[in-house]
Amino acid sequence: MVDRTLDDGRFVVINDSREDAAVGTTFLEMIVMASNLIEGEFKSAQIGSATAVELRVDSVESWRQPMDAVPFGHNAAIQLSGAGLNELRAQLARKSKGQYIFLASD
Repeated sequence: MVDRTLDDGRFVVINDSREDAAVGTTFLEMIVMASNLIEGEFKSAQIGSATAVELRVDSVESWRQPMDAVPFGHNAAIQLSGAGLNELRAQLARKSKGQYIFLASD
């Protein structure tokens, strides 16, 4: 899940998958989800269609230390490159409370 953009252009992410996201990983889709509390239960739904991207993880930093990957269940600052950077930044700029942006790889 992509949380926000840092002043230096990197992205703060939370790896909620079941595997590490290593440097060199290429994400192929950007998915926007919305979550709402309805009758005491959280309901989530995808907003629109997935957007095709080709975003490569160039670097990972956690606790101000360079790392080879974002370990599953952890957060980090990552540098991305490739097609879809402008779309990702635009989605982050307009996301509202209860919206979440995910990147998916193979």
